[in-house]
Amino acid sequence: MSHLPIKSFLKREKFTIIFGIFIFFYILGVYLVFEFERVKTIYISFLYLFLFFIYMVFLYSTRDREFREEIALLNQKNYEKILEIKDSPLSRALYKSVEENKKFRNSEEKRRSDVKNYLTIWTHQIKSPIFALRLLLKKDEINKIECEKEIFEIEEYVGNILGYARLNADSTDYVFSKYSLDEIIRGVIRKYSIQFIGKNNSLDFCETKKIILTDAKWFSFLLEQIISNAIKYTQNGRVAIYLKKDELVIEDNGIGIMPEDLPRIFDAGYTGYNGRLEKKSTGLGLTLSKNIGKSLRVTLRCESEPKIGTKMYINLKNILD
Repeated sequence: MSHLPIKSFLKREKFTIIFGIFIFFYILGVYLVFEFERVKTIYISFLYLFLFFIYMVFLYSTRDREFREEIALLNQKNYEKILEIKDSPLSRALYKSVEENKKFRNSEEKRRSDVKNYLTIWTHQIKSPIFALRLLLKKDEINKIECEKEIFEIEEYVGNILGYARLNADSTDYVFSKYSLDEIIRGVIRKYSIQFIGKNNSLDFCETKKIILTDAKWFSFLLEQIISNAIKYTQNGRVAIYLKKDELVIEDNGIGIMPEDLPRIFDAGYTGYNGRLEKKSTGLGLTLSKNIGKSLRVTLRCESEPKIGTKMYINLKNILD
């Protein structure tokens, strides 16, 4: 049967050893300071050292016996009995492992629950544009613009779930380089041009003339979530995109956000009053944006007033060239 390694024993009892050595030098020092007989001083000091050594041997045999008992319990897979043993490195390590596994299990269960909830919402939401597209295609005269709007909405839902899957993967495909912020913004605006027209919203884009260090694909995805929300909750209104100090601002004069909903808009699955009203919200767009922002070293904040509008701020301080 294996014995307790000397190295492990010394590591566990290091404070006892340090204290014992300190007492040895203390005794030796006291005798030397008060000028006692040299022979008596050395004799008493080394007698103490010998007794301390005997004590350490006894302590090792005790720890070794406990160690062998724990190993026997471990071989028997009697983990509950090991956890009952107090002041044992193995029991502490096992307890720590149990706690870590519990935390990991809870985290995985929460993640699976979040994925299940999102997929449930997503599945119901994507049925709406598919059903609308089928109705449009059954008409004698097919309205191309209306069909494109529904197809775009389907593509947006698919893009969101792909982004969600990539974001929850063990590794992501971030490629950082220097890009023109204006070019990224223009690309997103072109993508949502039909939605701007469909909602009869005007666009006011002020060029930033800034270069940022980022991943263009993921930064575009982040912008898409915010601009999509601005369009979704604004009808016959205005969306403005401009730079204010080190923050990119996406402002709309839409229906705004209720004060009680504002603190939770970045929470996963939270749709708020507006999302329930529109019945087109999965409650994940802004959560994705926030998580992507962390990876891209940008932060998001929001200001809003009901029936006045919303301002979404993207802090670019860490990525401006």
